[in-house]
Amino acid sequence: MPMTTKNQTAASATDGAQRPLASDPYEWIRGQTDVQTSADVTVPASLIEQVIGQDLAVQVAQKAAAQKRHLLLIGDPGTGKSMIAKAMSEMLPPQKLDDVLTYHNARDPNQPKILQVPAGDGKAVIAKTRRQAMRKKVILRILQWVAVLGFIALGVYMWLAKDQPMSFGVMVIVAIMGFSIFRQSKDPVVFAVPKLLLERDPKAATHSQYVEATGSHNGALLGDVRHDPFQSGGLETPTHERVEVGAIHRAHKGILFIDEINVLRLDSQQALLTAMQDRQFAIVGQSETSSGAMVRTDPVPCDFILVAAGNLDAVQAPDGLHKGMHPALRSRIRGYGYEVYVNSSMPDTHENRLKLCRFVAQEVVRDGRVPHLDREAIAEVILEAQRRSGHRGKLTLRLRELGGLVRTAGDIAVQAGRDLVTAEDVRQAKALSRSLEQQIADQALESRRSLTAARVNEPLVGVAAGAGLVGTGEVGEPAGLVVPITSSVTPPIQKQGGQIVFGGGIQDSARSQTEMVAALLKSLAGEAVSQKDIHLHSLVPQDGVDAQACGLALAVSALSALEGAHVRQDTVFLGGLSATGDLQPVPGVTQQIESAVDAGFTRAVIPEANRNDVLLNPTYRERVQVLHARNLADALPQALTDSGTNTIVLQVAQRLGRNGKLAAAAPVVRAKAPRAR
Repeated sequence: MPMTTKNQTAASATDGAQRPLASDPYEWIRGQTDVQTSADVTVPASLIEQVIGQDLAVQVAQKAAAQKRHLLLIGDPGTGKSMIAKAMSEMLPPQKLDDVLTYHNARDPNQPKILQVPAGDGKAVIAKTRRQAMRKKVILRILQWVAVLGFIALGVYMWLAKDQPMSFGVMVIVAIMGFSIFRQSKDPVVFAVPKLLLERDPKAATHSQYVEATGSHNGALLGDVRHDPFQSGGLETPTHERVEVGAIHRAHKGILFIDEINVLRLDSQQALLTAMQDRQFAIVGQSETSSGAMVRTDPVPCDFILVAAGNLDAVQAPDGLHKGMHPALRSRIRGYGYEVYVNSSMPDTHENRLKLCRFVAQEVVRDGRVPHLDREAIAEVILEAQRRSGHRGKLTLRLRELGGLVRTAGDIAVQAGRDLVTAEDVRQAKALSRSLEQQIADQALESRRSLTAARVNEPLVGVAAGAGLVGTGEVGEPAGLVVPITSSVTPPIQKQGGQIVFGGGIQDSARSQTEMVAALLKSLAGEAVSQKDIHLHSLVPQDGVDAQACGLALAVSALSALEGAHVRQDTVFLGGLSATGDLQPVPGVTQQIESAVDAGFTRAVIPEANRNDVLLNPTYRERVQVLHARNLADALPQALTDSGTNTIVLQVAQRLGRNGKLAAAAPVVRAKAPRAR
């Protein structure tokens, strides 16, 4: 549904989607005359219409709700999976719900009975049963007292009339024993009155249930029977009173939502599959050491629609821990429902920017404690959505984190006493809501300030700067971290020939790239490598850093050390290398460039394939020159100060060729073949 403002019809919004899109969100927002603040944007009443950018998932959810199908949603965190599940409960057709009771089974107390009555009648059934049980209890108590007093009266009679005091003593003893037995007998009211397991509101008897069971253990999900420490002597609790329903029973005729479905234990997934198949599931004691371990009720209705969600690891082969779903459970969902991979980004179009405006308004209304955003603040949020997508022409759909940015900016405005959130508030919120990875990277950068200040900008031999990422980006934005590489060439230690040695942690954080660089060096300078040892070392600790983007820096550093060529120290080199010398795109190129700028670098060489992925903040754009290269031959002239005369540049360019592929010719320097003996 197109987003409409209070002064804008749906037709005009559809026409506006055809207007040319300005690349700058500030310029674009100024053209939206009907949007002065987020308060001018209408928030849809229906939850499904509030879902942003998940058109396919919404369509499938609507079909699943109408036909009562199961649904599996896979995708990044914060992309709207739980919102879609909750919206499905609003779309379900009217359902008639019942109250569920359990009562004592006189034949086998370990098999309590189950009773269903119309919604709202459960308490009436309990009240009626209690009254009947109380009448029986009163009659029973009267009979018991009559028996006790009768024995005592008989004893008095035998003593006074028959002059048999011994008989009186016997009768008194019998009366006392009978009284004790009666006191230890089971309370008929407790055993006769059923327990209300599920109570439905009769005024909302047609409303579908939405139950979230994320992270539930077996008892909370499937039901359980509580332990009874007093199991005899008239002090025990009746079995049916200890029965507790699970989430699958509470979701009867509604939606059962389980996020991170792969975290659920495999035996729980198997039981969940059984409940889905039979649409009823008996409640049993989940603990083998509990007194409820032998209890098993009659089947309890659980005709629910399962909406499961997870990340990509949920569809991997199960490992018995926290990876992968039970194959049979996923097969059940596929056979009787749908699977959808939700979007993590959407095209940066006019219509989608309007949706982001609506998203901002939704977050303000949903929070209820922050003021609305002015148009410049909305533009800043859109700018951040561009940046977090990681690709030019895209907007992120990781909206949970973007919503956190809106709330943080709102808190700043409230603290300042303003009625509207400004763009400056949003920029301050970015600094306050940095991810842990960014904070870690900032502390690491601060600890190296002295090294950075002492770093010379004059070209050096064998020293090149790469960069890595801290964090995966699954939760929060990953942070870039500069990874300087130094290389040295020494005579071979072993008689068999030279070798390439990687140290300082780079061999673990960039293992695939070290292998590619080693293969490339052997191909480009076979004889030089065979007669010397090349040591490549990282100058900073690599714990927790993904340094796969250091492939280009490793190659530049090693070739510089081999040929004695000087490397520019104002340039950071980003990109992975293939065995043929092509530069491979890397993730997080924006964050890595910004970390290099913070460290004092003014130039960055990146793969041509990453050209559209650079979305620098305005504060960085004027401080760095971004250069693009297709292969190692393109990058070396930007790296070496004496590139015009240095032989290695010419040799690599000739060896790789214009297209970056290894030529069919022999290596630049041939290794001598050993003589046959």
